[in-house]
Amino acid sequence: MRLYKKAAACLLTAAMALSMLTACGGGGTGGNGGGNTPGTLPDNSGQIVLPDIDEGEGGGEGGGEGTGTKPTKTPIIDVNNSKLVQFSKKYAGATEFYVEMKEVSYGKDGSVARSIDGRAARKGENCYVSMATLGKNNKQQLIETLMLKNKSTWDQYLLFRSSKAAVKSRSEDDIDLSLGVLIANKLPTQMWSTEIKVGPTKYYAEVYKYHSYEYTTCFTEDGKPVYQFVRDLNEKQLESATLYKTIQVGSGTSKGLCALPSGTKTYSFDDNTGTLIDANGNKFTLQEDATTGIKVLDKDGKDVTDDFKWLTDFFEMMS
Repeated sequence: MRLYKKAAACLLTAAMALSMLTACGGGGTGGNGGGNTPGTLPDNSGQIVLPDIDEGEGGGEGGGEGTGTKPTKTPIIDVNNSKLVQFSKKYAGATEFYVEMKEVSYGKDGSVARSIDGRAARKGENCYVSMATLGKNNKQQLIETLMLKNKSTWDQYLLFRSSKAAVKSRSEDDIDLSLGVLIANKLPTQMWSTEIKVGPTKYYAEVYKYHSYEYTTCFTEDGKPVYQFVRDLNEKQLESATLYKTIQVGSGTSKGLCALPSGTKTYSFDDNTGTLIDANGNKFTLQEDATTGIKVLDKDGKDVTDDFKWLTDFFEMMS
């Protein structure tokens, strides 16, 4: 693969990973300046007890979901009175917020296959999302991105905070980073209530289906969602769990994350030619290098790779 194609693939992979983080979220926790006391997610080895998957919704019991007496599900007659819908209506229109979450996905044996720590923030029409996870060979991967409104579109930047650099990877016609998206993919028309045991603690919970998945959201006593579990109805097993540690709503809660840090140098990337272009129109060409994996040349062909260590570190992290 030519280097500039690899660069484009790395930028796209980072953008897609962040999109998955926001699109797959459900559940939530909330309140002005509020947070949740649980700080960990269970490993699913008998610590999560969910209701049986109804015969009409996939048949049989979910695999790897612990032991013990299974809870039952009771239909919620008017879903508008559900805690999930009420929470969504209260916070979905927030234009400034901060969310901190942790999501794990499970293997077929119930063990944790992947763990992601994520943050999301919004102020006005500008948005911020970051995720930290372990990549190949247990390499720590931290990806930060900004979506900044530019007339009728949003420019998406990969942010290299410690190096005060940012690369515009693409532009989007529409960005939907709202508490509504983080709380639920789509508000359901049919729901059930139940009681879920997570470790030693029991929670009131609400269940709904979305496509071939079943979502179960646990609430604290004051009505704040805290856990969400997603089951694959086709595979009949628990697929993921999310803990929303914090949602803060209101002025000042975005923590200054929704803007480029002062002094940040911005670049755009031309994936047709493999060049970086800075704000002054200066072009830098990427070349493969046997030692660093990437070499950066200025317009005169001078090697300026040392000035772009943040970029070589990014390639190393994503490889």
